[in-house]
Order: sequence, then structure tokens, then C-alpha cells
Amino acid sequence: MYRPVYGLPGRTFIQRLLSKRARRAANRDFMFNILPKGGMVIEVGVFDGDFSERILAFNEPRHLHLVDPWSTKENGGLYDGPTQDFGSKDAANSALESQFQQVSRRFSGELAQGRLTMHRTLSYEAATLFPKSYFDWIYIDASHFYADVKRDLASFIPKLKPGGYITGDDYGRRGIWDHGVTRAVDEFVAAGQADTIRLHNHQFILRKPGF
Repeated sequence: MYRPVYGLPGRTFIQRLLSKRARRAANRDFMFNILPKGGMVIEVGVFDGDFSERILAFNEPRHLHLVDPWSTKENGGLYDGPTQDFGSKDAANSALESQFQQVSRRFSGELAQGRLTMHRTLSYEAATLFPKSYFDWIYIDASHFYADVKRDLASFIPKLKPGGYITGDDYGRRGIWDHGVTRAVDEFVAAGQADTIRLHNHQFILRKPGF
């Protein structure tokens, strides 16, 4: 079992894994019964790192890559929606910078050990950093707009090993993205790029052919 190494007592670690704040991340735990342990893993769209911590704890990857810009677009909007919750571009960027620093502290031990790498960049730009057939599984939770999800799926599927899994969040949710995730995933499967393994708790699990 994974042990936290970033300076927090074990009890605090367990409390956080079971906390109300982590409840939504815990809705994804069923995936760990399907996804292979000990592999090369990438989480695209990290937010505050709650699910990242669960990946480390329950999946025990050989190496975990985290991708998130932790910044706004040039026009001040968020990549997944507007900035009205923050009030302004400056407030949004300040909050996202604080979030980046918090995630960096949260995983400082793993970063020091070389078990985890953070990439502060856009999803499709991060995909260019890795060779083909590199990852055992991929989790995509970046922008949920249809064109962005479609681009992320197309960008990352070559980076996945044959028989590997490409997974993600908010399947079946309309949101402000007008079912962007659902539409992109359904088209991806219909085009023969991957097979559907499970759809549950608004998560999708697909498997790349060729194993």
C-alpha cells in the first residue's frame, strides 16, 4: 500500500482520503479494480490533486504525470468555462497559482523521489512530450467542450500502449459544455479507436485495441 511521504501524519492522510471534500474523487475508486497497477500513468486536468492522491494510494503507479495549466486563457476565461466565480482575470490567476503551489507542496515527497512529475501546460501540448505507446492508462479531465475533448482523445491515444486504458470524467453530464464529453467519447468509440469497458458514476473507461 502506498504511504504518504510529504510530511503529513498517517491519520491526516487517511482522514483526507475519506473527507467530504474527497467524496467526488472517491466516486472514481471503482476504476482501480479495472486499471492495472504499477504502470506509467498520466492525469490530464488535476485541479487540487484529490484524485491524484487516490491514484497514488490505490493504484500505486510506477510513475504518475500530472498535467494542468493552472492559469486562465489570454482573455481571462477558464479553459473549461468563464471566470465569474473569481470576479476577474487577476483573481482567477491568483487562485490558480495558489492551487498550483498547494499541489506542489502536497506531492513534494513524490516529486523529490522522482515518482511524480508535474507539467504546467495545456493538455494537447503535454501529449507531445511523450513517445508512442508510453502509458498504461490515461485519465482525461481537462476542458469538457466537445472540440477540446475530441482533440485530447486524438492526442493521447497514440501515447497509450495497445490494450491500455483511456479514461475520464463527466460522461453523461450536460454541464455548460452541452454533453461535450459524451459526444466526443461516443464518436471516438464509434470510429473504432477504442472499446468501451465501463460507464459508471459519470466516468468512462475505454480500452485501446491491439492487445
